[in-house]
Amino acid sequence: NFGGWIARGFRFGRRNAFLGPTSGAMGYGLPAAIAASLCQPERTVVALCGDGGLAMTMNELETAVREKAKVVVIVFDNRRYGTIAMHQDSRHEPHVATELGPIDFAAVARACGAQGGRVTRDAEFEPALRDALAADRPAVIHLEMDPRWVGVGRFEG
Repeated sequence: NFGGWIARGFRFGRRNAFLGPTSGAMGYGLPAAIAASLCQPERTVVALCGDGGLAMTMNELETAVREKAKVVVIVFDNRRYGTIAMHQDSRHEPHVATELGPIDFAAVARACGAQGGRVTRDAEFEPALRDALAADRPAVIHLEMDPRWVGVGRFEG
């Protein structure tokens, strides 16, 4: 669901490609971004990750630093497995095992040797993205989202 933002406003083509699973696999973003960066080091690679998916593979930030992968990770943190909760809502089921505790993804990035930043307001995003793109190492931008937010135009409650 968080990927709807890029699909809504970004033009893809030969120079601006998209790499993603057709299955919606959680945890795919960071490892795929590292691989893409290592295969094409002249390109900047931006990974869009949900908080649950990044939590599954954030240990690979150390790999990105060690291998000097040019990746920027944007993590959408609504402190839940939002898509799973959305499906539970659609079946009028209670939320089961969808809530996540707070993770400071920017601090995890810094602990691994990457750049880490946090965005809490819309106006902070562009400067954070510019800093991440200019960094000489992998970077993570931790976007704090409303926990009710699931995707473009999708709020619960």
